[in-house]
Amino acid sequence: MNKEKQHIVITGGTSFIGSYIIKEYLKNGNKVTAIIRPNSKNISRLPKDELLHIIQLDMNEINKLKDIIQKEQYDLFYHLAWEGIRGNDRDNKGLQQTNYDNTVEAMKVAIELGCKAFIGSGSQAEYGKCVGKIDEQSATAPDTEYGKAKLKAYHSLEELAGKNGIRLVWARIFSVYGVYDYEKTLIMTALTKMLNNEPIKLTACTQKWDYIYVEDVARIMYLLGIMHSAEGIYNIASGNSKPLKDFIIKMKEILKSESELMFGVIPYGNNGCVSFEPVVERLKEDLDWKCQVEFSEGIRKVLKSMELEG
Repeated sequence: MNKEKQHIVITGGTSFIGSYIIKEYLKNGNKVTAIIRPNSKNISRLPKDELLHIIQLDMNEINKLKDIIQKEQYDLFYHLAWEGIRGNDRDNKGLQQTNYDNTVEAMKVAIELGCKAFIGSGSQAEYGKCVGKIDEQSATAPDTEYGKAKLKAYHSLEELAGKNGIRLVWARIFSVYGVYDYEKTLIMTALTKMLNNEPIKLTACTQKWDYIYVEDVARIMYLLGIMHSAEGIYNIASGNSKPLKDFIIKMKEILKSESELMFGVIPYGNNGCVSFEPVVERLKEDLDWKCQVEFSEGIRKVLKSMELEG
């Protein structure tokens, strides 16, 4: 493992996962140049640290980065900035095309900066309707414009990486939860209702699911960056899939909530019951990695944060 100090560039620096990656690198004494959107409302997520340099720049102008940042050595380039990851925006073809274009441009900037590796954030959406065990060799059949743009970005980056001798890591991220998570996710919505002892309407929740705490994701992304041998596609998940119902019940037990769990009240969508079991053997073998934060511990971390905010 490479333990030399790195200087990383990261887009999406105030995003849910991006902010944790930054903290992971700073914790290990590395320099970070974080690219964030102008006037980001989430800038408070980033710590005050002399090793952290923040640049406010819209992703549509990422090609200007090389003229803005200081002339020094940059080792790794992380690209997490991506608009329209939820709701109807996932099928906004124009928006997703812009994301694709910006991603390719980010790789070109990384090459010009002399970075040795480019670590991009892919998605489980690239696999399409997931059923059963999914490893990195599983067929891809994205059924949203978001998933299609992510997959197209990977193939374009792979070609660029090959032509320019830069190491490419593509992290296909599954279901992440934690402090700073989007308030309307299933976990965050359920926790809020459970705290108020409100009834919760749910699907049958029989599908298999996998949740991984955001600090574990940040650690994985850090290791993928500093491990010179890490290359290609990696599934990012805990590898501990369970029926979704089990996670919901566990949260209720932790809170000692009186909420009624109304399983089966909400029908599954047009795509039916989407159930998946991501396989993470590549992570375990290449990084000697295992999850550090068990689901119950992660939920308690989220609850503590909610209590502080309240």
